[in-house]
Amino acid sequence: MYKQAMHIDDLKLLIKEGESLTVEFKEKYSTKIVQDIVAFANVKGGKIILGVTDGGATKGERLTNAMKAEIFSLARNCDPKIKVTAKQTGDYVVVDVPEGEDKPYSCSGAYYKRYDAVTQKLSQKETRAIFEDHPKVDYDEKPNREATIKDLALAKVKKFCKEAGIEIPVTTERLPNILRSLNLMNKGSISNAGVLFFANRMDDFFLHSQFMLLAFKDYEGVDIFDRREVRSDLLTQFKESEFFLERHLSLQAKIESMKRINEYEIPKAAWREAIANAIIHRDYRMSGTSIQIRVFPNRIEVISPGSLPEGVTIKNIGSMSSRRNEIIADMFARLDVIEKAGTGIIRIRKAMKAAGLKPPAFENMGKFFKIILYRPKGVGDVENVVGSVVDNVVDNVVDNVVDKMTENQREIYALIKANPKISAREIASKIKIATRNVQRNIEALKTLGLIKRIGTAKGGSWEIL
Repeated sequence: MYKQAMHIDDLKLLIKEGESLTVEFKEKYSTKIVQDIVAFANVKGGKIILGVTDGGATKGERLTNAMKAEIFSLARNCDPKIKVTAKQTGDYVVVDVPEGEDKPYSCSGAYYKRYDAVTQKLSQKETRAIFEDHPKVDYDEKPNREATIKDLALAKVKKFCKEAGIEIPVTTERLPNILRSLNLMNKGSISNAGVLFFANRMDDFFLHSQFMLLAFKDYEGVDIFDRREVRSDLLTQFKESEFFLERHLSLQAKIESMKRINEYEIPKAAWREAIANAIIHRDYRMSGTSIQIRVFPNRIEVISPGSLPEGVTIKNIGSMSSRRNEIIADMFARLDVIEKAGTGIIRIRKAMKAAGLKPPAFENMGKFFKIILYRPKGVGDVENVVGSVVDNVVDNVVDNVVDKMTENQREIYALIKANPKISAREIASKIKIATRNVQRNIEALKTLGLIKRIGTAKGGSWEIL
């Protein structure tokens, strides 16, 4: 993949997509690129594009004979040595780094590894743990021999690119190039990650990639009052899980700078990160399993198939990062769902602490891993969760109606629930559809009896029924 000369159009596509697991921008050449060379060799290989700012603006760089010789010398002096290429392509210099066959690699006695769009230095202990007995090809990177371009949904690719801020035309003809630039296709084969994100019918390829969403009336997990199974692509699974938690967590108002702000009882940053963590670290080889999100009166549990990665323990979790599915992690980093450089566990801890809540708990359950986020005391007590008989009847009716909602309607409903004063234009901006489509979906939600308008069009607000 990295040995072939790159066409200028393909290079511009990479630049539009931004930095990633396999792409690094440098405004100007410096000898520090040796750290990125080592980091790429230790993961999937990659391209260092000289003459581009971090934001993707073109500055330009010229490949001189002296620069080329110095780049080759830096790579040769790595341990083991790394064979790279450097070429002038348009206004840019592109340094191609192949994935190494003799990992781990180091330079000046230091080890580096690529995490999403960040090169991170590793300690010697981390290096041994991460690379010891690690498979050369991760499951998400392996080619799916049964999948073809025709099995992918173009609409899902378009939606991903919109949400990732990748402003490129997505057509059937350009799809192979887009997949290759996202590291989802190599040598004509679509990877498992490509199928998990964009398959038109997920069940045709994976019977065990679903989410199970459960809400319980009791603390022991016996009496279920809401249940949903999501069998779709990974982005849809993530969004449906978000929506489920938004339905079952209460909003609390607080005043900041004379403004009323509605926040969920458990910080959204914490449970979004927990959901993404489950998807990214899941062992997709385990058949007959699903990711489970369980809502209890006093806590949320997120359970993912797959024990902790090699070298990571409950004691050091958060202090070192080792991912089971690098390509899937890179895709979620492009969506700004997770922070780069594997800081998810740290972010969960910080969010819970900032909210004054009990610290999160982590359990390695043999072949499964569990994250527990505790609710504020009293908020989810049984009497609050169960409510009266009348409330239960109403909840069941609403749940049946919600199940009939489209994906856009669910997103709009969740945004209105979080911010009753949100405008149609703001909703359109957040979910990337036209304002007129938002207005049509709002009318559908009103017809379903889920929302109603209070006050005037400009000064009023929405009410969840």
